[in-house]
Amino acid sequence: MRAQWEASIMRMKLADLRPMKEFAVKRAGKKLLPLILLGVCALVLIGTPTWWRENYTKLGGLALSVLAGVGITMAAERPNRVVEAEKFILKDGAGNTRSTLAMTASGPTFTLFDEHGRRRVALGLGPIGPALVLFDPEGKARAWLFASGELAGLTLLGGDAKQRVELSATKGATSLGLFGTNGETRARFGLRDSEPTVTIRDANGKVRAALGVEAMGPVFALYDANEKRRAGLAVTTEGPALGLYDANGKIRAGLAANPTGPALAFLDSNEKVIYSAP
Repeated sequence: MRAQWEASIMRMKLADLRPMKEFAVKRAGKKLLPLILLGVCALVLIGTPTWWRENYTKLGGLALSVLAGVGITMAAERPNRVVEAEKFILKDGAGNTRSTLAMTASGPTFTLFDEHGRRRVALGLGPIGPALVLFDPEGKARAWLFASGELAGLTLLGGDAKQRVELSATKGATSLGLFGTNGETRARFGLRDSEPTVTIRDANGKVRAALGVEAMGPVFALYDANEKRRAGLAVTTEGPALGLYDANGKIRAGLAANPTGPALAFLDSNEKVIYSAP
């Protein structure tokens, strides 16, 4: 009896596999053939006598393992979707270039253009760090945002493409600079550690006045065209003091208000007191 149903099963397998194999080759290709064969075998096993039923769980687990292996193999054979290029160009409906992503000699750059094809935004990464540049309708750079090492900053330029404002920050200091029409520094506000400072410069970029708060107290100084200090005013723990300096930056006269009273002093070119009162 057992020999009869085993022979029937084999005939069923052969009868079912022929059309299935032809169908698989025509419709799906050779990669799907193992899946179809396993599916036919599973259908045959479901209707078999006791011996097959007792071993059905084991055979089913084996079939699932084979299916999983086939799926992994097919997935591994699928190529990755990777596109490699040195430049990408994005155009609008009229064929105008509106954006580019390119690799340049200094690093990758992403650029945006207006409807007239003029560059308006550029984001790049160079040897010293990343930078973002904004351009006006004439194509002139008007704003820079950069980061390089410990230094990060923002620079604003005028219509003549000359620097007018600069904001920068480092680990121990921050600074805001204002520039003249020729690009020279005219004023700078800074904070170094915990000490704020303000410096004023002339048209030649020379420091002419400075205001700050130091450990001993607030200090105000005036300088000549050669950046030599000529007058200084300070408030210390002992009281306010005024100093006058010669062209060499040496103090020649001083007036102070100490806890013991006012004091006046005159000094020679070697900063030695030649007269004092009281």
